[in-house]
Amino acid sequence: AAVHSCASGLDYPGVGPQHSYMAESGRVDYQTATDQEVVDAFFELSRMEGIIPALESAHGLVYAMKIAKDMPEDKKLLVNMSGRGDKDLDYVCEKFGDMYGIDRKGLFAGPPADQS
Repeated sequence: AAVHSCASGLDYPGVGPQHSYMAESGRVDYQTATDQEVVDAFFELSRMEGIIPALESAHGLVYAMKIAKDMPEDKKLLVNMSGRGDKDLDYVCEKFGDMYGIDRKGLFAGPPADQS
């Protein structure tokens, strides 16, 4: 079956026999995230915390954000982020920037012109 992800690092099939075994034994619980959910999480973390997640990490962030909504306020949730999201900015802004009101040129315009 064809596999697609907006994160190039995840664009491979994860359907080996070891995955089936671990899922059937209850050792793992695989979850999915759509490209839209991933990009939503990418922009939300960027805006709320100033952290630009790699798209690969944003997949896990989608699930963390879902379960955090049902957690008691006195509980903590630790999410391990890896990679660098700045490498994904050009792609995300080109493909999804209009949906979020992001002016791609403004992100990469450089420092303001000298006012003197």
